[in-house]
Amino acid sequence: MSELVELTILNHKFILNSDKDRKYLERLASYVNAKADEVVKGTKSVDSFNVAVLTALNIADDFMSDKMEVNNESKRVLDKVNNIYNYISKSS
Repeated sequence: MSELVELTILNHKFILNSDKDRKYLERLASYVNAKADEVVKGTKSVDSFNVAVLTALNIADDFMSDKMEVNNESKRVLDKVNNIYNYISKSS
């Protein structure tokens, strides 16, 4: 069931109408805020738009890196399964 959830991200309040769990959304907001804090500490920019864009890029980079790692691991496992299958097929 959908409910209104108030979150604060980058010192701005957002009210979301979501069917996601409130605690989950709060964890997302906390994650975004932590990533934004990293950007602020790593740059001299105080412009909130720049911080938001750099934060989004960092989160996108984390996501894409993880996705590529999972895809590579999946391919590695599939290759091993195929090798085992081929070995068993030849032995029969």
